Amino acid sequence: MKDASVESARFEPTVFGAARRYRIMVAAFALAGMVAAIGYTLHHGKTYAGKASVTVPGLQSGQSVDSEVLLMESSAVAQRAVSIANATLHTKGFSAQDFYNGGGSLTVFPPAGAAAGSYGASIIGVTFTASSPQVAQVGANALLQAFSQQRSADITAQYNSAIAGIDHTIISTTDPAQRSALQAQRNEQLVNEQVDLSQQPTVVWAIEPTTPVSGGLKKTTAEGLVIGLVLGVAAAYVRASRRRGFIDRQDPATLYGVPLIGEIPAFGAEKALRANGAAGHGLPMSADPHSAVAEAFRFAAGSVERIRAERGPRLSLVFVSPLADAGKSMVVANLALAIAEGGTRVLAVDADAGDKGLTSRLLLGTPADGGGLEQVLAGQQPLATCIHPSPLNNAVAVLGSGTAPHRRVTGMARAKAASALLATAKSSFDIVLIDSPGLLQVADATELVGASDAVIIVLGPNELIRDHVETVDRLKLIGADVVGYIYGGAPMPTPLARYQRNGSSARQEDPDPPTGDFPTLSFGQPLDGGSGLTTELRMDRIDKAP
Repeated sequence: MKDASVESARFEPTVFGAARRYRIMVAAFALAGMVAAIGYTLHHGKTYAGKASVTVPGLQSGQSVDSEVLLMESSAVAQRAVSIANATLHTKGFSAQDFYNGGGSLTVFPPAGAAAGSYGASIIGVTFTASSPQVAQVGANALLQAFSQQRSADITAQYNSAIAGIDHTIISTTDPAQRSALQAQRNEQLVNEQVDLSQQPTVVWAIEPTTPVSGGLKKTTAEGLVIGLVLGVAAAYVRASRRRGFIDRQDPATLYGVPLIGEIPAFGAEKALRANGAAGHGLPMSADPHSAVAEAFRFAAGSVERIRAERGPRLSLVFVSPLADAGKSMVVANLALAIAEGGTRVLAVDADAGDKGLTSRLLLGTPADGGGLEQVLAGQQPLATCIHPSPLNNAVAVLGSGTAPHRRVTGMARAKAASALLATAKSSFDIVLIDSPGLLQVADATELVGASDAVIIVLGPNELIRDHVETVDRLKLIGADVVGYIYGGAPMPTPLARYQRNGSSARQEDPDPPTGDFPTLSFGQPLDGGSGLTTELRMDRIDKAP
């Protein structure tokens, strides 16, 4: 197995991968954005923008631009603009609030405090929005006209104040020379006033807009779609970051460093269980042996047989998932039936006491008489008395989980007992398949994993990466030999869903019950001085009708 901490970094989500994984959510966000945009358009109607600008002469710094912007945003200019606009349109629909920057209709740029030179040394832009093109044009032009008038009025008031001060000083002085200097200063102020008043701002008046800036159905719908897509992709990425999981069937190979030995498409097993009233009938290998799902199990069974051929005639395999409820029992039950089709003797061990799904499926829900795995490990009963034949195939036997003994076997004693049990089972069966409980949830799973010859991982799409990273570390600590993984629950392609094996060449289930006794068991010397486990367990092959 590869280093889990290093390999898990490959599964960090990407924006595109998250959008593909949660494409339904992204599509829902996009649709919601379109609907919201259309609703806003229908409710508020179209909006037009009248755009104008003014170039104020004599400005050399951002501070001077600020003073002009502040004047444009003043209440005096707003009141003048209201009078001008209402008089132009012969209405009383405008208010001072419409001409305050940020009041909803008016936007002035650059705003006060903007970086000098961002919009030119002395250019101030104005945008006035309204539901009518004419109102938008009149609003923008009224503001600039009011600004020019107020600017001239402020210049005049400034010089009048200065001249009034000079006149007061002239009246109070008796010195002819001082009176003459003050008179010259007064004349200079009058000249400067006329010069400043002559330098009027250059205005680019607003024209009546012909197209709306918002409210056009096509444009607004497109904007809503884009906004919805962006929000959807962002939400998908956040979700993928929090729930990193396998997306492709080849992803686990990168993490575990082992090949895919079987891909089982999704099928309605649980629905079939409830409909038929018997767990075994929900197994595709029994209920629908000619289906594409059954063929997928046969393919996985072939991979297991090849593993057995490489490792010797007898093999014990433990099937592991990080957590319970991963569909593992269903996989092991079908795999046992698929392997047994060729006459291979299979012992299916139900080690998941919390689920007991393997036992119920292979024994058709019939409670197993006597003890089970726990009783054998505790030395309370021999293995032979706890094995039960499956009515679904006469080459498959089942060892149930059993009831919890009064005193459980744990630690090294459990590990030794598990090794002895598997050695005994392999003396009579070709292959032993163990349905292990969740490796990250049940401590007892580690002893069975350590005692088995090899491990097969069972997983499905969208399982969390962090659980499997921890599973890799746990298996490495045990020293388990992981030989492959089975990827179950993947969406079934339509051509496969329509597949049915040709009836003439299909594997047919034997409708007659198996003939003869299921196992003929003989026992040798007990292990560990009378522990109840035996060193020899022989199963004679059952004579089959030709």
